[in-house]
Amino acid sequence: MLIGISLGPGDPDLLTFKAADALRKSDKVFVPGGMAADLARPFCRFEPELLDFPMIDDKEKLEEVWRRNAEKVIEHAKSGSAAFACIGDVNTFSTFTRLKRVVLRMHPEIRVETIPGVGVLPALASRFGIALDRSFQVTDGSEIETVIRMKAVRPKKAAEELRNLGFDRFILGVRLCTPDERIIRDEMPERSDYFSVLYAGKSTGEIGSREDGRKTESSRRNPETRTETGTSEDSGTDGQ
Repeated sequence: MLIGISLGPGDPDLLTFKAADALRKSDKVFVPGGMAADLARPFCRFEPELLDFPMIDDKEKLEEVWRRNAEKVIEHAKSGSAAFACIGDVNTFSTFTRLKRVVLRMHPEIRVETIPGVGVLPALASRFGIALDRSFQVTDGSEIETVIRMKAVRPKKAAEELRNLGFDRFILGVRLCTPDERIIRDEMPERSDYFSVLYAGKSTGEIGSREDGRKTESSRRNPETRTETGTSEDSGTDGQ
């Protein structure tokens, strides 16, 4: 198993209980930098191993670096639990996302889970003394391939509006990370709970794919929706 562990923005007090517990239980912990190593070290049974990800333009050399690092992670993920711990949140602009893709391309049978954490958005809102209570845009300068709609109480209507803008992959999360969590994919219901969030992506990439790359049968289903139930492990700079 490979576990992506979010370490938060840098303050050790903002590292979650779940992240700390996962670090303690992992057979091997990898990190992409010294800051991540310093945050993870107090919770690890063994010294975290630093993986080097150089910022270079040579694509062939870069692919070799990713392959070599993935092989190190795979060695431990195949026989036990390997963790990769990042600053911020591991699913948001994170080194972990690309590493996960390389690992699954080489060994698709490896199970992958992630633990969410305090990312750059809530951190900057707190430190800047601002409120993100209206629509806003987050970008690294690349083409926008994802839209998140908060308070998605009319998800079918919202999905239709977003489809007209070129988005064609939709996931609805209801009361995420609670015992009442529901995740609905594909066809959206007319109405939903106030505590609902709608993900809209484009089918050109791997956006919105399940962590382990495999389909999961729903434990609750109706003819119009595909629903997954249970508390999610899935929820990155954000991640270092």
